Amino acid sequence: MSTASIGTRAFEVFRADATAPPPLTLRGANAVDSYDQPAPFDPSADEPTDAYLEGFAFWGITYLDACSWRHYLPRLIDYSLRCPSDPAMVTEALVRSLRPPDRYPPRLGTLSADQEGVVRSFLEQVALGDAFLHLQTEAQQALEEWWLPNPRCRPTAQEIAALRAAPVACRLVGDDVYRLSVPETLIGSGTRTIPQESRRVQTWGGYLCGDAHTVVAVNVTPLAVQSLADSVRARTTLFRETVSPRSIVVRGSPRAERLDGVTELGGPAEPQTLAMVFAVAGDELVTLSIRSWPRADVGREVERMLDSFEIIGS
Repeated sequence: MSTASIGTRAFEVFRADATAPPPLTLRGANAVDSYDQPAPFDPSADEPTDAYLEGFAFWGITYLDACSWRHYLPRLIDYSLRCPSDPAMVTEALVRSLRPPDRYPPRLGTLSADQEGVVRSFLEQVALGDAFLHLQTEAQQALEEWWLPNPRCRPTAQEIAALRAAPVACRLVGDDVYRLSVPETLIGSGTRTIPQESRRVQTWGGYLCGDAHTVVAVNVTPLAVQSLADSVRARTTLFRETVSPRSIVVRGSPRAERLDGVTELGGPAEPQTLAMVFAVAGDELVTLSIRSWPRADVGREVERMLDSFEIIGS
């Protein structure tokens, strides 16, 4: 297919997605990347001009839910074919969004056969043409991994089920005043001290139960800076609906409270679960938060992590 026909075909097969307002815009996704709340769709502010795509696609595309991603795909494909010089790396972001592993909830796996055909044609144009020399290898890898027959990295439904059912191996972490058991698949950041915020933090991130991206964070702050009650009250704003704390027992802590609910931190179309435990440790407060997805197998592993949380050496 010629570049013009690929662009025309993209708008045809994605017409329903492209005409519906996206739950999360690229502008809103950029706000998420900056830890801000995404603004709702605004027809004037979110007109998908070339300047708009250049301003928001590179950082924003990662955060788009499947519906919003499909909304922008024909526009991104069209832009990439018209603007091979691509000063803002829009095409680079697009190609990377077309590579596995697929996320949960899935994006790659939501395309129809016709939509997959257009994506395959676009990637072939990038991989085999002369306009995108710096992206040829990555586009070829995307094709071989997912979009061509007998793909290397496209799991079957049976393989996905087996991956989710596999036992979860865990390890003990925590070199501070706490200890926690986290799955081996979650990679740690190491402890970082942030003096201007009077806290030290360690995070772990990765895939839980095969394909559910999960982020675990532990913050340690002086109680003199913010009390337990004030900390709990401040974190209630992270939840989509009103939540109330409940007292719980955390080993080694004289007092602890827990918040549970749904958050839209990652975007309004794909609300995630958020569990937070606040535990007093001497003159400090240790806050554990786990953000993941509302799925039974994932929920069980989240509870295992929460149950393993304890205060030591306080």
